[in-house]
Amino acid sequence: MIDYRHMKLSEIGRIAEIDRTEYVTKAYQQNGSELDLIDVEWDIRHWSVQDQLKEWDKYLQADCVLWGAFDGDLLAGFCGYRPNIAPRMGQFALLYVSAPYRRQGIGRKLAEMLLEYAKEKQVVRLYLTAEHTRGTIEFYRSLGFQPTDKPLPELLKMEPEDIHMIMEIPL
Repeated sequence: MIDYRHMKLSEIGRIAEIDRTEYVTKAYQQNGSELDLIDVEWDIRHWSVQDQLKEWDKYLQADCVLWGAFDGDLLAGFCGYRPNIAPRMGQFALLYVSAPYRRQGIGRKLAEMLLEYAKEKQVVRLYLTAEHTRGTIEFYRSLGFQPTDKPLPELLKMEPEDIHMIMEIPL
């Protein structure tokens, strides 16, 4: 049984427990608010924890909120929220689910927890930069995110290859 809970920033090193492997044959390229599906051949392997934490330093601030999905003591997935990136806008900053736990609703449950938190904080828009794999983008679209033709300059500079998306949150 999966247990969901808030994580402390000090626990972020547990990302080493996430099995990131995935073989990708379709990905999206963004052209304004339009997405073009392209053929790719990517064999994604494990990540370097130190490199990933350095890259995520921009998200992992004191006001960042993290949630984890745990199978016993093993981290099966996690997500992170970064508040106040623009007036009444937060960022859906991170979401990863370990390969053996994908397609079991864990990512959706984590996302729902983040969305509920954003609503409680009176956020009206969520911004997202996502890896451009087909499965990832289709997942975020199923939540209500749409590609934006007006990316935030700061995030576009940090994540130029990612797909930039926004969700309007009804209050």
